[in-house]
Amino acid sequence: MPMTNFPNGFANGLSVRGMPLLQMQPGNVYWVDNSGLNGVGDTKTVTGSDKNPGTFQRPFASLYFAISRCQQGRGDIIFVKPGHIETVTGLSTVTKTTNGDSAVLNFNCAGVAIVGLGAGLLRPKLDFTTANTAMIPLRGSGMSIQNFQFTANFLSIASIFTAPACSAATSTIAGTVLTAGTITGALYPGMALMGTGVTPGTIVTEQLTGTATATGTYRVSISQTVTSTTITAGVHNFNVENCEFRDMSTVLSFLAVVSGSATANSMDGLSLVNNKVFSLGTTAAASSAVKLTAAADRVYLADNLVVSDAASTGPGLLTSNAALTNVEVMRNSVFKPTTAGTPLLMVASAGTGMVAYNNCWTVGGSAGLVITASTGYGMVQNFGTITGAANKSAIINPVYA
Repeated sequence: MPMTNFPNGFANGLSVRGMPLLQMQPGNVYWVDNSGLNGVGDTKTVTGSDKNPGTFQRPFASLYFAISRCQQGRGDIIFVKPGHIETVTGLSTVTKTTNGDSAVLNFNCAGVAIVGLGAGLLRPKLDFTTANTAMIPLRGSGMSIQNFQFTANFLSIASIFTAPACSAATSTIAGTVLTAGTITGALYPGMALMGTGVTPGTIVTEQLTGTATATGTYRVSISQTVTSTTITAGVHNFNVENCEFRDMSTVLSFLAVVSGSATANSMDGLSLVNNKVFSLGTTAAASSAVKLTAAADRVYLADNLVVSDAASTGPGLLTSNAALTNVEVMRNSVFKPTTAGTPLLMVASAGTGMVAYNNCWTVGGSAGLVITASTGYGMVQNFGTITGAANKSAIINPVYA
């Protein structure tokens, strides 16, 4: 029996109004809308409320509540309607525009896909205000967000998404129960587990006993036997696609889109594809779209446009303090309107993977370098300016450093 009534199905995937339909999982579908547009011209729909069931006609009012209704690893989808706005006002705190209530917004449910609907300024928006610690904690592996706007309305907001560090010494797994020893950091349901003998793809689904996020017992997704060892946890396969990130003035700015933790391999599988980062900042802080402080595997950064902070001391796309393996950095464009002497695309330690077909432009000579000198990466057709000047076609430098 064929998969669809279209001959031979859709071998290359399917997009509707530019949005790829990749999340065809068996989970629940929830709708979110607080825009005030809901119900206009249609008496069958009602205003969004977290007391609603989260259907298309009776949507939730907040993203945080929709995530709270999802189940770990089930593959739930959250559709957010055009015009929806939530304000992130502090450390993972959101003020809902509909009634002023506050709640914790965490990306803490493994496998959940969040899809924004609408185009241009009607796309759903998360507005960051009040404190430079305003951010969304990453705690659920395999989560994705698509077609959202993110706006900075405070000075030097450290990062939009931040991953936690976690290490659990002398821990065991018997069947589907993890007994965690002394925990450094915090262990959250939704995180992926790593360690000697741990089956790849194992996630924490719930805590059974003990102090919250600390020593105790936890349910895991895959039955296995692991003898006493140190188990670490991270947020794997986080995906950001077709989103736009904007500073709102020369002083209201983001310093990063995604920041990793100090736990090795906690950000494996990170993917940023087809995003736009528009920076207006003039502060001297080091800003990069992605900041990784520990080793990571399978990092994929492709088809992004970064208009870099004019005075930033960091590369526009990626700063990594450790080796990256099996990395792909493809077809990105980075622009910096100053003579700042940093590599434009990325700074990374020795690693493996491909860095190819990237274009970087800046005013000045050596500032046009694509990345810092390092070893292990395959370099193909990366270009940076040699003699960049405003409103001029520059002489390009077809080398990586």
